[in-house]
Amino acid sequence: MLALLVLLAFSLQGCLGIGNDKSNTFDTKQTTKDGTSIGINKTDQAVFSGKFYFTIDRNLYELDSQRNLKQLTQGLDVRDPAISPDGKQLIFVIRRGDYSDIATMPAEGGKIKVIRSGQGSYYNIDGFVKSRANWIGQPSFSADGKSILFASDFGKENWYQATGQNAPLLDPQVFTVPVSDPGTDTPQYVAYSDYGAGGDRDVAFRPNTPKEIIYTHYTYDPKNSSNLLTQIYLADSTLIANNPYKYRPGVAKSQPDTGVALTPEDSNVRNYQPIFSPTGDSIAYTRSENTSDQLSIYVQKVPKGITATPGDAADQQGTTPYKSAQLIVKGQYVCQPVWSPDGKSLAYITYTNGAFDLWLAHLNVDTKGNYKLTGNPIQLTDTNNRINADSRPIWVK
Repeated sequence: MLALLVLLAFSLQGCLGIGNDKSNTFDTKQTTKDGTSIGINKTDQAVFSGKFYFTIDRNLYELDSQRNLKQLTQGLDVRDPAISPDGKQLIFVIRRGDYSDIATMPAEGGKIKVIRSGQGSYYNIDGFVKSRANWIGQPSFSADGKSILFASDFGKENWYQATGQNAPLLDPQVFTVPVSDPGTDTPQYVAYSDYGAGGDRDVAFRPNTPKEIIYTHYTYDPKNSSNLLTQIYLADSTLIANNPYKYRPGVAKSQPDTGVALTPEDSNVRNYQPIFSPTGDSIAYTRSENTSDQLSIYVQKVPKGITATPGDAADQQGTTPYKSAQLIVKGQYVCQPVWSPDGKSLAYITYTNGAFDLWLAHLNVDTKGNYKLTGNPIQLTDTNNRINADSRPIWVK
C-alpha cells in the first residue's frame, strides 16, 4: 500500500507539472538575457480562453490562449497591469527611483505613453525637508472607460497644509481622474485611509455597478491600538465629492468613513487582494490567519445597495456573506487571484517547489451561486522564480 501511495504521489506531481522532469509538461517559450528559460504548460489540462498579462523580472508579458508568450516592455519596472473596457489599451505602473508613473500602451504592445507622473521636487518648510513626489499604484479603468482609479500618497501635502503636522499622511488613499485629463492637479478622493496603518490598496471598480469600488483597508483596532486590522471595503465612489467635509482621514476608525466592511474586524485574520467576478456578484480574495503558515483564496458574495449610507447597519449586511465564504485553494504564499472572463476559473500566483508561478483553478458553480474547486490546480508557467508575485496579473478576453 505504501509503495502504491508513493507511485500515486509521483503520478499526481507529473499531472500537475510539479515533478522534477518538466520536459513533458512545459514548452520553453522564451529565454531571458541571462539564459533563464520561461516555460508554459503545453498539456491539455492547461487550456484556457483569453489572454493573461503579468510581469516577469518587472517586464510586462502577454500569454495568449495558444500559449504564445510575448514580451511587451523592456528595461522598465512595470507592475499591476489592467485593461480598458474595450480591450484596446493596457494601463500599468512604472516605478522610478523615488516615485512612480501611470502609463498606457496598446494591448498588443507598442508605444508607451506616461499619462500621469508622480515625479516631484523636494522642498524645505519650517526646517523639514519634504517631497512632492508621489507613489502611484494599481490603476484601472471604470466600466464606461471615462475614469481611472488608483491608489496614491498624493494627499500628503494637503495633510500638512490642513493640519500643520510635520509627519505627512504617507498612507495611500484612493483617487480617480478623468481619462480626458489624467494628469490633473486635483484628483478626486474616493476613499480615505487611516493615518499610519498602511492605507488602502487593491482598488477596482465593481462591474455593472458604476459608482462602487472595492479595496483593502488597513487600520488599527480602536479597542487595541497595537493590533492591525486588514479588511476588504466596498464604497460609493461619489460620496466624498457629494458630501464635502463629511468624510476625512483619521486614526483607528475615529472619523466618518465611506467604506462598508465586507470582512470583519479580526486582528488574527487578514483578508486582502479582492477582485470582482465578471458579473460583480462575488469576490475572490486572499486570506491569512495567525493559526496557519499557509495562505488561502476564498470566494464570497457581495450584497448590492449597501454603500449609500455607510455605518454599522451597512457593515452588518456587508459582512454577512463572509460567514459562508467558500475556500478554493490553500498553500504556501497563495496570492493575487484573478477571474477568467467567463467567471468559471481562477488564476493565482503561488510558491511551489521553491518558486513562484501562475496556476489555474477551475470552478464549479451551483444553482445558489456557490463556488468550489473542480479537479486539481494546474501549474501554467515555469518562470524559474522570475514571475513577480507582488504585481497582480490580469485575465482578459
